[in-house]
Amino acid sequence: MRLSTSIMDVPPRHVPCKPPAEPTSMAGGRGAFLLAVFASAAGAGLLALTNGSPVVIPALCVGVALLVVFVQRLEFGIYILLSTALLVEQYQIFGIHDIVTAKIPFYLNLNLITGVKPLVFNPVELVLGLMVGCWFLRATISREWSLVRVPNLGVAALFLVMLIVFTAYGLARGGDWKVSLWEIRALYYLCGSYLITTQIIRTRRQVQICVWIVIVMTAIKGCQGCWRYFVTLHGNLTGIRAIVGHEDALFITTVFLLGLSFLLLRYRGKELWLLALSLPMTFATYIWAQRRITFGTLGISILIMVAMLPAERRRNAIKTMAPFALLFLVYLAAFWNSEGGGIAMPAQKIKSVFVEKKGTEDESSNFYRKAELVNLRQTIHDHPLGIGFGNKYEIIMPLDRIDFPLWEYIPHNCIYWMWVKTGFIGFTIFWLFFGVAIIQAVVDYRAMRDAYFKSLAMMALLFIVSQVIVAYYDLQIVFFRNMLYLGIVMALAVSVRRIEAEEQAAGAGKTIGRSDGDMNISTPGQPSDRPTGPTA
Repeated sequence: MRLSTSIMDVPPRHVPCKPPAEPTSMAGGRGAFLLAVFASAAGAGLLALTNGSPVVIPALCVGVALLVVFVQRLEFGIYILLSTALLVEQYQIFGIHDIVTAKIPFYLNLNLITGVKPLVFNPVELVLGLMVGCWFLRATISREWSLVRVPNLGVAALFLVMLIVFTAYGLARGGDWKVSLWEIRALYYLCGSYLITTQIIRTRRQVQICVWIVIVMTAIKGCQGCWRYFVTLHGNLTGIRAIVGHEDALFITTVFLLGLSFLLLRYRGKELWLLALSLPMTFATYIWAQRRITFGTLGISILIMVAMLPAERRRNAIKTMAPFALLFLVYLAAFWNSEGGGIAMPAQKIKSVFVEKKGTEDESSNFYRKAELVNLRQTIHDHPLGIGFGNKYEIIMPLDRIDFPLWEYIPHNCIYWMWVKTGFIGFTIFWLFFGVAIIQAVVDYRAMRDAYFKSLAMMALLFIVSQVIVAYYDLQIVFFRNMLYLGIVMALAVSVRRIEAEEQAAGAGKTIGRSDGDMNISTPGQPSDRPTGPTA
């Protein structure tokens, strides 16, 4: 049978003798021993290079610990990347100081942390590199190793090659090498986290742990937001643009959508109850984050979710949501012309998208984005083949300097940014990559029967759509946190379909030899109306 990477591929059918084991640990301790010896030798060399710097010893201990952990449980690398993407800030939040999670240097190059100049990579790249290395090493040690088919691998590879080609093109045109890395580093993380996660996450339990990480880390962010509002700021947001990172508002949106998917698809596991318990804190933080675009993406995502439900459930969802929609319209009407903050702030943020109020920060923000768009369109007109990464786009309409050091290279509108940098060819590949990812998520959602897995696939689909919309207004496809989280979620949506197929095949294998009266006969493709949840 021909193997393909098309989005319409159906997972291969097979009947294993027993459920698949978690193939993430190497046989014996030989791998751990060899890697520890290598790390010790490398550490001795680093000590010599740094004249015994005190930072090298703890850094070496962390590195060795990661090696040992990854050799035994490779999926822990995914858990680390997912946790830090959701919890650790990449940029300082202006107006708020002494943020504990912002002091964790997870996105800072190791040469700036240790003083060792050759270490021009950060902990994200260290973790990704160790995972890839241990993954390949496992192929030489463990007989259980197998390569998992990655859907749409050809498209992902084409997208990755496009990034490399237009980096080289930009440098050939005189671009700045360091700037080019900052421009596309996050997109490399997207590809890397997607590809490695599809290989490592292979069981229901691993998926469950990832979902719990998303829920718990987002709940912690909700607690942080409430603490900053009530304790740090004493309930006064004057002059404060946000109390959490720009990315966090979008991340909280994905958790809202996951919880709503659980409800509409009738999953009633413990995850749903933690989501409900943390909702007041996360929703308050979501509002205080003041990211207008995420208000819109949340509404659009809910409409898409309802449209994708089966007919009967769609009608029930519309009946249930209609009163809330009416209350929301009443709220907008009541506070549309309000001058104050507080409860009126969300209405004023939504209004600012359509009606600009003179002298406000939202008006200035809208004008800046319009001026950027004029400059981007002119650059596209003058350079149809693109300017390549590492080069400034043309500025024919003057822009005020903002608190972003790469403002002349990376505009707010990252959709046009991709067009400016890669021209028509690269822009087409960009849309092919995300378009195919959206179609893949739809196909996976419709193919699965498990409510837990379907909810995760729904969230992944809406996250991709939301991220593309946010990128049109608010940078974020060049943010490390966004791309790590998106890559892992996209991979989880692919993995759950494969896991469900393997579980069904294993269940079918167990029925061999039973009488018809002992077998539970059901109609294929018809999901149960009863609430379902993950099995042990």
